[in-house]
This record gives sequence, C-alpha cells and structure tokens, in this order.
Amino acid sequence: MALKYFRDNLKSLTGVLWFVIFVMFIFVFYEFGGGGGNQNARGDDVAAVVGDEVITMQDFEAQYRQKENEYRRLFGDQFNRELVQQFLPKQALDQLIHRKILLLEAANVGLRATDGEVQEMILTSPYFQNENGAFVGREEYIKRVRAYFRSTPDEFELDVRDDALLMKLDSVLAETLYISDEELERTYREEAEKAKVRFVQLPASEFGDVVADPTTVAAYFEANQDDYLLPEQRKANYLLVDTVKLRQQLDDAITEEDILAYYGDHKDEFTSKEQVKARHILIKVTAERDKAAAEREANEIMRRVQAGEDFAQLARDLSEDEGSAPRGGDLNFFERDQMVKPFEDAAFGAQVGDVVGPVESDFGFHIIEVQDYRQGGLQPIDQVRPRVRAKLMSEQVKDLAEVKAQELAQRIKDDKLTSVEQLQALAESEEVVTFGTTEPFGENDPITGLGRSPDFNAAAFGLGKGAISDPIKVPRGWSILRLEEVIEPRVPELSEVQARVQDAANQEQRVKAAMARLRELGGGAEAQGLDALAVELGLEVQESGEFDRFGRITGLGANREIIDGALAMEEGQMGGPVETAQGAVLYEVVERQRFDATELQAEKESIRARQETKQLNDLKRSLIELRWRDLTPAYGKQVLERFNIQPADAAAG
Repeated sequence: MALKYFRDNLKSLTGVLWFVIFVMFIFVFYEFGGGGGNQNARGDDVAAVVGDEVITMQDFEAQYRQKENEYRRLFGDQFNRELVQQFLPKQALDQLIHRKILLLEAANVGLRATDGEVQEMILTSPYFQNENGAFVGREEYIKRVRAYFRSTPDEFELDVRDDALLMKLDSVLAETLYISDEELERTYREEAEKAKVRFVQLPASEFGDVVADPTTVAAYFEANQDDYLLPEQRKANYLLVDTVKLRQQLDDAITEEDILAYYGDHKDEFTSKEQVKARHILIKVTAERDKAAAEREANEIMRRVQAGEDFAQLARDLSEDEGSAPRGGDLNFFERDQMVKPFEDAAFGAQVGDVVGPVESDFGFHIIEVQDYRQGGLQPIDQVRPRVRAKLMSEQVKDLAEVKAQELAQRIKDDKLTSVEQLQALAESEEVVTFGTTEPFGENDPITGLGRSPDFNAAAFGLGKGAISDPIKVPRGWSILRLEEVIEPRVPELSEVQARVQDAANQEQRVKAAMARLRELGGGAEAQGLDALAVELGLEVQESGEFDRFGRITGLGANREIIDGALAMEEGQMGGPVETAQGAVLYEVVERQRFDATELQAEKESIRARQETKQLNDLKRSLIELRWRDLTPAYGKQVLERFNIQPADAAAG
C-alpha cells in the first residue's frame, strides 16, 4: 500500500529514488554532505536548521552525551575523551540532521505513525518490562524514562513516534530493492574465498645509496605535478585588538560589589544538587539463574569484597552491567531520581567508603561502593569568587574589545586609511592594538599569530586586493584585515619543492632497485624455497594471517596486486615480485579457502538479509545526500564556535 502511494502519487520522488538506486550501485560508500553546512544558524538555542525544522541545543547535547557514553562503554579504560571530542560533536549533530532529513522524507510521502503503533513499541520494549515480560506500570515507566533517557514522557513518546515513522520509511524503501541470485553468489564468493601467504619484503631502505639524478628528478616532477599543486592562497595585513593586553589594563576593573551583585542575581548558577559517586557490581536474575541463585552469588561477591579483594577488578570480572563493568563498575557522580529507587536509597544512605549490598532492584542484585559525596545547595561566595571574577572580566574584556574594534573601523572609514603605512601608524597610536602581516594561507588554514578563525579566512577570500574588512572576532580578540595579495592556484617551480621531489624520486628509484634484486633471485626461489631466499637476503619470512578479497594483509596493507594474485593461485605457488610503498615482496600461498556451492545454498537467506540491510543503508545515505543539497542544513553559530567546527568541515555533512 505504501509503495503504491509512493509510486503513484509522488512521481518526482520516484525519479529521485531510482536515481538514488543507480547511484547506490556505482558508489558503495562515501561521506555525504552539501553546500548548506557552511551557513551559520542564529539563536543561542539552535544547534542546526534543516529546511524549516530546528534542532535545539538540548537535542544536540542529549545526542552528544549518548554517543560519548557509547564510546565509553566500547573503549572502557582506553577511552580518551580529548581524542573523541575532536570528531564527536560533528558526528552527533550530523546524525540528528540525517534523522531529521529522513523524517521530512517520510512525511513528504504521506507516512504517519499511529498512537497504537507508538503504544505497541513502548509496551514491547525490554526497558519497560519486568522480569516476567509484563509492562512495569505507568509510575515505573515514568521513572525509567527520566533515569535512562533523561526525558519527560511526552518528549520520549515523540521520539518513539519518530522511530516508528522511520521504520515505515525503511519498509517503503526496502520494497524498491532487489538482490539477484547472481549478486548473492558474487557476495558469497567475496566472503568465502580466502587465502594466507608467507612473504619476504625487501625494504627500499636497503638501497639507501641509490640517489635519483637531476634528469630523473625532473622527469618525476613532470609526471607527478598534481601532487605538488599549490591551492589559491591569500596574504593579509591586520590590526588586532588583543584581549590579553586589554585584560592587563583592566586588572582592577572588577570590584567586590560587582562580584556580589552577580552572585546575588545568578544564585541558580552556583546551586548544585546532592550527588553521590559510586561503583557497583550487578548480578542479574535470568531464566537460567533464579532470584535465590542470583542473591547467593551476590552475597559471595560481597564476602570477597569484605575479605579485601579489589572491588574494581571484581566488577570487571563478574559484573553483568555491560556499560560499567569495563570501567571497574564506575558510575561516576549521579543525583537523586537518576537511579532506580532501591539503588538510590542505598547509595545516598551510605557513608563515603562504605560497601553495601546486596541491594535488590528490577535489574537484579547490586553490590555498591560509595566513593565520594557532594553536598547540594548554594556554594558559598568565597568558594566561587575567583570564578565570578574571571567570568565578569572575560565578559567585560570581550565587550570592550569589540567596541574598540568598531571604533578603529570607523576611524579607518572616516579618515580613508587604506595603505599599510597608515594602518601601522594607527596601531602604534593605540596601546592594546597590534599590526601584523600573515604568511600566505589557504581557505581553511590557521593564521599564524591569530589562530584558527573561519570568519577571518572567509573575509580574506571574499575581499578584493587592497580592500579592508569589517571587524572580525578571532581567538585572540578582534581583528580588521586588509587583503594584501591574492596568490592564484599554481604548479610551483621545481626549485620551490626540490627537497620533497628529490626524496620522492629517490624512494621510487630505491623501490625499483628492490624489485630488480627480487626478480634476479625470484627464479631460484621456486626451487630453493622462500626460507632459503630469506636467509640469503638476511630477512625474515613473515606470515599474513587469513584475508579475503577486500581485506588487508598484515604487514602489507590492502595491496590489491598481492590479494588478487593470491586468490587466483593454488597452495604452494609463488607470486611476485610486487612493488609496495616500502620496497618489493615475494610471496607464497600457504592456505586457500574456496567457494562451496553447497554452503552457498545453506547461507543464501542470511546473505540476502545482510545485503538487503547494506543496500537499504546505502540507499538512505544517497537519499540523505540528495536531500541535504535541497534542504541546505545550517549549523548553529554556537556549535561552530564552541566545538571549533570549520565551515568546510560543516559542509561535508
């Protein structure tokens, strides 16, 4: 029914879908995006705008927390927050944008989620069922929504309605897909056919005395000029209202009265809720382990803790909470109403250092160690005075720097200051203003002396030579730039990149020398074997481990020539020499796993299901890319600045 509606009533979209299917078969996977991502959406509560739809900062922060928790569970003790923060903000926001695009698409084709469908999804969710598989009841449902999803029931049910709508869209899109038996066989062959090799790699570094002569270097440069193409660059002069200098001038500008006034007007900012930091070990009640058995196991763990065994190690080894077990049971700080009632009462009722339990909850039995406690309430002024002073100083400096930059811009306009000398003189007349000239920079490069500033780059690439910009906020304050030079894209002279080209040409000649040496010895390798050849060369024979057609070879990477060659050979056959980035390789096939028609028949339906899922995901990716171009999602200004997402990154979606 939905597919008929899709085809008969939305002719324009049907064309898009078939185009998308065509695209899907050409492009297996690639990152998608559009031109709209480099626009900034205004408003402090706006994380992104998709068409007429708004994604709020609250939505974004909830998604960010969820993704961060997923990575914490995935990596456990290896979790690196600083590393994750480099990509997680954009990933979290893009996932929300993709979801919004698909919801708009579902609405456009007339799909709707009924109240009954929403209710059914909630009632059948394991989150809201007790140990007997029955719904936990309205009161407990509300508690779990607040604790697990940090949401109100109304907000949560809107999300569930969206999930139901997306499931319907998946069903409609899936009806457009077809997987032939020929494609199933090709997929199975690619998965089933595997090989393992032993190999000797002769490093190019063994031929360090081989140096490319000038003629060879010139020929290499001529053949590889695209590798050295310099993009368009700009060079600018600038005036900087330096906030560091301004702050030094205003060191005594914040009075005690200012601090007390801000503290009095913003008490909610300095009021915290009571919190406990704890870790736990969970033993679940399951079909195989009844309540009595689970309690006995929990009591035994409690005995081991009391006997002095390390709590964190016991949690890693025995806890059945998959989220916290890899972290030694750590739950970090939590407030009241974030945990189920029995757990909360036990944790908040214990003293720091206490171990309590077993505590029974709907999840099973918990052993809880209380590690720290934070008293709720208003923090005293003496505790927060430095924070208030720093905040007031930062706000005042920021405001004054902007005012000073606007004054400078007006003076430049009124006095018609256009030359480098005039701008230098203006800077010298102002104590908190400095004059500088950038090195040549690209459209997305950081600016030496100023830091990374997308607005500065955008202004520089939008001005004509000699033009002067409006004031621009940069990491060090506020700036006004004068475009000094436009450097067009160009292939540099060989002399400008001589050292890089010489190194690359040397490496190419050394790889050729390694190839020649293995060709010289390769004939004998068939007779004497790989091990004897390795001894002669003073090298070790390495083993690859098993790989398939799209895999990687340990020590060699995704070398297509070796992978395809090995999968075309029989056990015991030799291949090579093959050129690699590091040198040259001779290899011997030691294991081969081949296509089995009988196994294909047994696996056919599972392969079909996997391929349908893959093609559906590819189709949605392609559909999102097309709709991204139409809807031109705009990232919120606050998100761009807070997480240092660059316009070019934003446009990548």
